[in-house]
Amino acid sequence: MSEKTYRDQIDRYTKDLATLRKQEADATARARKHRSTAAAKRAVIKPSTSDSMRQMYENAAERADKQAEPLEKKAADLTAKIADRTKKLNAAETNLAREQQSAARRQDQVDAKRRRTEVEHPRKVAQISRPVQRHVSEIHQVPRPRIEELRVLYLTANPLVDDPSTNLRVDAEVAQVQRAVRGALHRDYMNIELRPAATPEDLLDGLNDLRPHVVHFSGHGGGGAVAMDNSDINSPEARRLSFDQLSRAIRTAGTPPTLLVLNACDTVEGAGELLLHSVPVIVAMASSVLDEAAATFAARFYAGIAAGLTVQKAFDQGVLGVEFVGLSDEGWMITLLHREGTDPGEVVLVRPPPDSMAS
Repeated sequence: MSEKTYRDQIDRYTKDLATLRKQEADATARARKHRSTAAAKRAVIKPSTSDSMRQMYENAAERADKQAEPLEKKAADLTAKIADRTKKLNAAETNLAREQQSAARRQDQVDAKRRRTEVEHPRKVAQISRPVQRHVSEIHQVPRPRIEELRVLYLTANPLVDDPSTNLRVDAEVAQVQRAVRGALHRDYMNIELRPAATPEDLLDGLNDLRPHVVHFSGHGGGGAVAMDNSDINSPEARRLSFDQLSRAIRTAGTPPTLLVLNACDTVEGAGELLLHSVPVIVAMASSVLDEAAATFAARFYAGIAAGLTVQKAFDQGVLGVEFVGLSDEGWMITLLHREGTDPGEVVLVRPPPDSMAS
């Protein structure tokens, strides 16, 4: 479907949620009022209260309880509808992000073809205009091998939809990263493969299919693990992937990645001991991270990588970007870990051919 279709769905589900939440709050409040009335009627009954008065108070309390019951059922039904609309809203937002990525990739391909045409045209005109000399023995030039593009396996997971406080805007983070990379100097030499609602199996498939240089995870973390998705639409739950399992998964790759980015809370502890022997450079978070800070860091970091900077300089620009938006004092910290003998200040992940700079 088109981006407009998904945006229309998001608008409709958002409006439905606002209406349902208002109705749920009203029904809950009215039910509580009736239950409170029933409790008050029963509270006035004392040992000294006459039988007739006792019966009168008890009858009034029962009427109030009966008035509360349909309202409580209505509130429960509305709660179920709210959960259903929330799932549909999350699905629409994920589909929109995927469609935007596909559209951006198609546009990038069109732009890259146009730029190549613009560069090649003057060369072809010059070749046609140059006098041709034929020799008995001609030297045939071996074509330069194609430069390998940087492949990023970008995994996102946000399965804890029942608790609004744990909901992450990983789709917004992905959109910021895509915009930042599209504006970078060497954007044509970087490919970001998005795998939303990622499961541990998606990680293995991505390692096999993409052979990534960078593995990125955005979502929840803590306790020496990250929380991945269970791929169940009706009953979303987190699937814990320990650092030991993540390390073993990376080691199974034919060509292990150079960089692992854990854009999730509390992922520094244990990363050095369990992951550095599988991947030489790791970016991790030391404590809880605000969505805005995580998205800002990721966008600036990958923009630096796509500009041909070293991992260290791209990391420094990501941290500086967070400081620019006033989030450096939130009590969290981004950490760059590296294996002994590996210098992030010398690791460059995007290396375009020399003539690309001249053009």
